[in-house]
Amino acid sequence: MERYILYLLSLGHLVTDVNQGLLPIFLSLYKEQYGLTYLATGFIVSLATISSSVIQPLFGYLSDRYQLRWLLPAGCLLAGLGMAAAGMAPTYSMLITAVFISGLGVASYHPEASKSAHYVSGPLRASSMAIFSVGGNLGFGLGPIVASFILGHGGLKASWLLLIPTTLTVILLARALPAIGRAMAERRLTTAAAAGPGSLNDRRSSQRAIILLVLVVIMRSWLQNGLTYYIPFYYLNYLHGDAAFASTMLSIFLVAGAVGTLVGSRLADYLGAKKMIIISMLVLIPLVIAFPYIQGLWVGLLLAVSGFALVSTFAPAIVLAQAIMPQHVGMASGLIIGFAIGVGGLGVFLLGGIADAMGVPFVIQLMAIIPAIAAAFALPLPDLRQQVAPGRH
Repeated sequence: MERYILYLLSLGHLVTDVNQGLLPIFLSLYKEQYGLTYLATGFIVSLATISSSVIQPLFGYLSDRYQLRWLLPAGCLLAGLGMAAAGMAPTYSMLITAVFISGLGVASYHPEASKSAHYVSGPLRASSMAIFSVGGNLGFGLGPIVASFILGHGGLKASWLLLIPTTLTVILLARALPAIGRAMAERRLTTAAAAGPGSLNDRRSSQRAIILLVLVVIMRSWLQNGLTYYIPFYYLNYLHGDAAFASTMLSIFLVAGAVGTLVGSRLADYLGAKKMIIISMLVLIPLVIAFPYIQGLWVGLLLAVSGFALVSTFAPAIVLAQAIMPQHVGMASGLIIGFAIGVGGLGVFLLGGIADAMGVPFVIQLMAIIPAIAAAFALPLPDLRQQVAPGRH
């Protein structure tokens, strides 16, 4: 039953995050339709990030304090409804309102789902969390493909098609709520006993560790969001490619990240999250630098390797945060999946201003600095392999 719950939570993660993956492609069309600047487009991204990510610690706090399993189907439903409305929005103001509402659904789903996944995970904690995490990565990665399907079957106004998978998933989640509650209750005491009163020696060390980890994830998110949103702009506006080609390149990048989640999580169970984070960030520096100089089929390979390395530490970072804050699992999840990723996403607004002034190729080169900063922040992180390695639960 625990394995079934993990896969169901992953499915909900996928369907919820598809709505975020649609946005880069939809925005490319809205930019042309409304004649938006990169700065105005970046504002939409930032607004979506605030509603979907930055406020997640609030939902995490509420999840730790109260029983809010009903947020699983409700959050998934709200995310789909909002993005369906965004596709049909006739004005800029209605567009940003719909995107904000969809983001609230995303924000409410993640901490509760991540906490549920934490309590039903097996001894390979990072690998189990990867089952949940890969759903979101796949959802985000499949977003551009879904966007292309919608655009090919009625244009933006066909976004109502999103409600079909959303409704089916919401029904499954709602029916599974009693089983999820029972599974969490069975594992909660065992997990709490194994975690002990604290994962680090003192509160100050714990606070320092979680701050460093949040900074690392902010940097990683800044890079991921920058590449996610500027890959379409680069191919559409500078290489004069079509939307389908840009969607394909973006999907390669994002789906490779989903694969990286699975592989990186298994490695982190044995090597430790700290090493995985440092290695992945160092690998990304030359890859990002090389991006504007690569053409043809090599672009797809470069994007695949970059996406794989970039997202390989997604689940290990969540598990490390939960190990640092074992008594506040929902809050830890909200800080990493939501706040840190969201604040990193706000960097797209800054990149938009730079792109208006210096151009997209310059922005892509500039982003090579980000993983170097992340690696520096990761160096003092604690090595908590004893809490995530096999046999410690």
